Amino acid sequence: MLKKLISLTLLLILVPVLLVTTVMPALTGLFVRPPVVQALQQAQAQALNIDVTRVRSGWFSSDIHFNATSSIFSDDGQSPVQQSAILHLNHGPILWHLYDSPFALADFQLLPAPDHEQSHFSGSGLLVLSTQGDLSFDAIAGFTAFAGDHWLETSARWPAAKALQGWRPVLPELQLSLAIDADATALLQSPAADALRVYQQQGWAHVANGRARSTIVLQDEHLDINGTVMPLGLFLESQ
Repeated sequence: MLKKLISLTLLLILVPVLLVTTVMPALTGLFVRPPVVQALQQAQAQALNIDVTRVRSGWFSSDIHFNATSSIFSDDGQSPVQQSAILHLNHGPILWHLYDSPFALADFQLLPAPDHEQSHFSGSGLLVLSTQGDLSFDAIAGFTAFAGDHWLETSARWPAAKALQGWRPVLPELQLSLAIDADATALLQSPAADALRVYQQQGWAHVANGRARSTIVLQDEHLDINGTVMPLGLFLESQ
């Protein structure tokens, strides 16, 4: 009787452990990977063209290979230059992040492609599901543009359940912050010089010691750019 009880107890312990360490990483990859690929494919800003060239879908990790082509990567900002990079995902629950949350879904590493080590891309991020059912994403990334080094740091919080309904139900509860630390000296010698001067006049960029810094915060459907607060409806053409 005691032997059966011990065996049953071990089985009850082993099954959840196997689910967490083997099945959950693959299921999390199926959940996390498609939105990331879609976001990269849709990142067709005016000066940036991203082409996803290959996706390696692994059980515990995945790699998204992409090329980014833009004139901002050239020293003079005139001729298009292609940079190749890899977005590496470890999808969880990631056991080594248990001290933060038992529901760390994925961590991200932005790396230059092995055959394009001259590419200046680097970054890392962590996606976590809190016990309150909110998704959070914290990341920092650096890159070279117009012969200068620039950094972006972002943090976002939004309800996981409402995210399945689209972005409008999420917007009232979305909290987003973005800190930009750019090389102002390089920008002022590039085609972006006029834009930087305009942003500086409007207070959207603070220039000091050769750096241009901006802090953008989105909360309660209001956008705060370096202390200038505007209703988000101004940008969405709604009340």
